[in-house]
Amino acid sequence: MLKPFADSARALSSGPLTWKTWAGLIAVPVLVMGLLTWAFWSPGTDHGTATAAVVNNDEPVTVNGQTIPLGRQLAGNLTHNTDSAYTWLLTDAEDAASGLADGTYTAVVTIPPEFSARGTSTATGQPLDATKAVLDVKTGATSGVVDPALSEQVGQATRQALNQQVVETYLDNIYVGFTSIHGQVNQAADGAGQLADGSDKLRDAAGQLADGANQLADGTRQLASGSSDLSTGLGQAEKDTARLPELTRKLADGAEQVAQGNQQLADTVVPLADRIIAAIDALPSAEEAADEIRRLADECTGVPEFCEDLKAVADRVAADAGKIDQAKNGIRDSAVQARDAVNALASGARQVADGNAQLAGQAGKLTEGIAAAAEGARQLDSGIRQANSGATELASGAGQLDNGVGKVDDGAQQLAGELDKGRDQVPSYTDDERAHLKTVAADPTAAVVDGTPVGTLSVTLFAALALWALALATYIVTRAVPDAVLTAREPTWRIIVRAALPGATAAALAALAISAIAIPVLKPGSAGALGFLAVALLAAFAFVALNQAATAIFGRAGRLASLAVLVLGAATGILSTLPGPLYALSDYLPTHGAVLALRATVTGGPGLLTGVAELAAWLVLGTLATIVVTDRRRYLPARHLRRPPSLSAVQ
Repeated sequence: MLKPFADSARALSSGPLTWKTWAGLIAVPVLVMGLLTWAFWSPGTDHGTATAAVVNNDEPVTVNGQTIPLGRQLAGNLTHNTDSAYTWLLTDAEDAASGLADGTYTAVVTIPPEFSARGTSTATGQPLDATKAVLDVKTGATSGVVDPALSEQVGQATRQALNQQVVETYLDNIYVGFTSIHGQVNQAADGAGQLADGSDKLRDAAGQLADGANQLADGTRQLASGSSDLSTGLGQAEKDTARLPELTRKLADGAEQVAQGNQQLADTVVPLADRIIAAIDALPSAEEAADEIRRLADECTGVPEFCEDLKAVADRVAADAGKIDQAKNGIRDSAVQARDAVNALASGARQVADGNAQLAGQAGKLTEGIAAAAEGARQLDSGIRQANSGATELASGAGQLDNGVGKVDDGAQQLAGELDKGRDQVPSYTDDERAHLKTVAADPTAAVVDGTPVGTLSVTLFAALALWALALATYIVTRAVPDAVLTAREPTWRIIVRAALPGATAAALAALAISAIAIPVLKPGSAGALGFLAVALLAAFAFVALNQAATAIFGRAGRLASLAVLVLGAATGILSTLPGPLYALSDYLPTHGAVLALRATVTGGPGLLTGVAELAAWLVLGTLATIVVTDRRRYLPARHLRRPPSLSAVQ
């Protein structure tokens, strides 16, 4: 019957080893593995054991007529967070301080009074006065080692969600503003198009006015030539009174012709002048048009380059508007003067004709009539010359008006073209587009983390440490080398097997028990489960062989070295950000290969062959060292021949 523990002996002579001792040794790694797995499998889950407090001292603020209580929102997010590892309670500062001191609260998050004011400072006040809202996260001395980092991570995650909400609101307002600007640009473009159409009509009217004014100037010039002749003739008639009957008749006939000609001229010029005056009165004010363009330029909130071009156009139109209105008024005054002068001319000519007729009929009074006619002719000539001067000025002003209106039309056309281009440069968003854009723009990046879960990392590490703890405990309790190695007559290999069998048996049982705990938790599949069990058995045998060799060679120092390996394995397995010496040492620990291989069987990742090779090398090294030291203990050194070996010589 196989009795693997029959030949084991205690390291100290305090009685024989029983099944209870070995059961206790095997229970050590099982308890270590089970308790650590239970504790660390899901540290981020709320187990109802950790309570954190929220103290909301925030004072809400009002922005654009809307009350914004960021502190209340943050406190609500924390206390209603179902994904947190803590149970969050809303309390006051006094209760939070006392609860943190006596351990009631693991962490306390304090929201300061100016939290909302600072959180909305980007939308109020001056840009350089904007500040960040700061949370106060405190943990007590009675909390766990990683509780500060975990509580801060929860607080920061909630704060990030609140920040995203604030940014989404801000971006939504920006997109609404873009849509409003788009509508305003459309309105401005439509108005500019209407202005351009009006300026085209004004340009046509100004051209017609310039043509009529030129015709009026030519007519008055011809009239001035005729009035000059009339004045000369009357002067000559006044001198030639001796030939009065003959001359007066001729004069009456000529005067009648002049009167008729002047009346025809009046019938032509007066309606033309009235149409010119009416056309000028119907023209829009250039200064009002310039003011409208200036208003559009001042209200421009679109693309900066476009707004600058619009303002430049408004400046040019404003600079020419006064000249245009002044020239228009001058032309109107000249047209009025020409009309009145032509009417006066026609009236004067008629009077001259009537007078000449009377003169012809009343020869006795002819001398006096001739003198009056000569004076009237001279006045008529002066008036006609004034009318000609006014008509000339009217033609010149009409030309200037035509040029000015042309510039206005060019500016209006350019304005309409630029505004029409700006229709598509300023975006417009629907409600669905704004909702999508603000969500993406507020959080434009995302990280996809592809890593091994914390539970898998921790369980495989605890399995390796538990197996090492079993090997250490085994050779704290039992002897590494049999007591009667000097006097035994058996072969060395049999002695070694007999000494290693108890530890190997305990290691195998512990590996089976640890696998029975880990495999249901990790769920690696059939192949992974068999691989996990095989690696656990290999690691258990290697650890037992190493601890047996270390205890056999170095005694108590070997046990201390094994304890140091246990501590270093735990430290280097929990955290990767290690000091340089520890980081360099971590790859050479016996537990390193076991952790690599166990994780590879569970995750299917790399490291299985490397881990198995390291464990096999440690197993061979431990076995060879045990063989060598056991074989050497079978020979007594020469200095010990005179006295029997002491108990310490065979430990």
